[in-house]
Amino acid sequence: MKWVRRIVMFLLILAIAGSGVMAFLSYGPWKDAKADLDEAQGKTFEPDGFKTSFTPQENQDSVAFVYDLYPDGSAVCGTSYAVGELDEKVQYFVTNGHVVQPHMEEGLPLYIVFGDTFIEGIEAEVVFYQFDAELDMAIIKIPQPTSERKPVIIRDTSEVETGEKVTAIGYPDKAMEVDITKSVGKSAQTVTSGVIAKVDFVPSAYGFSYKSLQHDAFISHGNSGGPLLDQNGFLVGMNTLTNPDSENVHFAITANEIKQRLDANKIKYVKSEDFLDDIEDEISSEKKKFEKKQKSEISDIEDEITEARNKFFIFVIAGGVCAVVLLILFIVGNKKVVMVGEQDDGKKSYLYCEKGLFAGQKYEITGQTMTIGRDTHSCTIVFPEETPGISSNHCSIYFDARTKAFVLTDNGSTYGTYLSDGRKLTKGVPEQLLPGSTFALADKANEFKVDRE
Repeated sequence: MKWVRRIVMFLLILAIAGSGVMAFLSYGPWKDAKADLDEAQGKTFEPDGFKTSFTPQENQDSVAFVYDLYPDGSAVCGTSYAVGELDEKVQYFVTNGHVVQPHMEEGLPLYIVFGDTFIEGIEAEVVFYQFDAELDMAIIKIPQPTSERKPVIIRDTSEVETGEKVTAIGYPDKAMEVDITKSVGKSAQTVTSGVIAKVDFVPSAYGFSYKSLQHDAFISHGNSGGPLLDQNGFLVGMNTLTNPDSENVHFAITANEIKQRLDANKIKYVKSEDFLDDIEDEISSEKKKFEKKQKSEISDIEDEITEARNKFFIFVIAGGVCAVVLLILFIVGNKKVVMVGEQDDGKKSYLYCEKGLFAGQKYEITGQTMTIGRDTHSCTIVFPEETPGISSNHCSIYFDARTKAFVLTDNGSTYGTYLSDGRKLTKGVPEQLLPGSTFALADKANEFKVDRE
C-alpha cells in the first residue's frame, strides 16, 4: 500500500537525519577528549613541598646563648646549637669545651637561654667535656626536652672542599657583666658568611692537634661553640679559634669530630645523607603516585575517545544503511518483497525434540532465528549449565519462506552439530533442511526434528 511505503520512507528519512545529528553531536566530545588526552600526556612530575636546604635565618632556630655565671655578676659567654632527631623536641646542645670550663673547674652554674634575656636562662648539666690539645668540645643537657630550638643536620666533612661557601652563626661578644636588659635571643645573633680556605687543617701553632676547617667568615669570642654551616644549611663544623694576627683566618672543629663524640655518648642526631635519602624516597613515592594517577587519567580519557569515536562511526554507518534502504525502496517501487521468515502458504514451522532433556516438546519457529545452547541470555532453548556436549551457543535455526526449507547453522560448538546421515556441520556454514529432517547436538542423545503443519 502506498501509505505504508510513504510512512516507511518518512521513517527512513528521519533515521538518516537523526543519524547525522547524532554523529555531529558525538564528534564534539571526541574532539574534546583528544584535547584532554594531549594535556594529560603532557603533564610532568614536579616535586613540591620537599625541603632539601635551609636558609641562615632558619638555622638561627637551632642556635642558643650559653654562659657561666660568676658570683660578681660577670659571665663567660658562648654559643651552642641543638642536636637531635627531626620533628622531635631537643634536649642536647653542643658547644666548645672552653665555654663550659668555668663550670667544670670552678663549679659555676651553667645556663642556656632560649628567650631574649639572661634571666630566662635554664640551668644545664654537662654530659661530655674535653678541653685539651686533642679536642675543644662539650655536650650539655637541659632538664626537659624543648621545642624552643630545632636540631641541626650534620654533614660528612670528608666531602667538604675548599672554596665552598659557609655561614657562621653566634653571639660575638666578649665576657660581660650580666645585664638583664641586654637581648640574648635570636635577634642578638649575627650571621656572617665566607668560604672554606683549608680542610683537615691542624692548628698546631696554637697547641691543638685536632682537625679543623679554616674559613674567613667573621667570628669573635662569643662565636665559640657556634655552628659553621654550608650553603645548604648543613653543619660542617663548630667555630673554635680565630687568628689574633689576622681578621680573616678562623678555625672550626670538623663535623666528623663532633659526630664521633655524639656516637660515643649515644646521642641521636641527623645525618645529611640520611635526611636527603629520606627526601629522595618521599619524592620517589610521590612520583609513583603521580604516574599511577596520570596513567589512570589517560586510560579513562582513552576510553572516552573510543566510546565517542565508536558512536560517531555507528551513527555515520546507520545513516548510510538507511540511505541504502531508502534507495532500494525507490527502486523496488510497488513490487512485493517476501522477507525471510514470511510464511505465505498458511502453514507453521515447528522444532520437535525427539530425544534428550526436552523430548516430547515442540517449539514454533517464527520469523526470528531460534538459538539452542546453555546461555540464558542469547538462547531460545536453554539447556542446563552442566549438560554434557552442549555449548553456550551451540546452533541456530530458522525457516526460509522463499526456499521452503529450514536453515541450520553450527555456531562453533565444541562437540559439533550432526545431520541424520551422520555428517558434521562446518562452523558458521548454513545447511538447508527439508521438512521432516532431523539433526543432533553432540550425539543422538539430543535429537531434534523440523517440520511444518
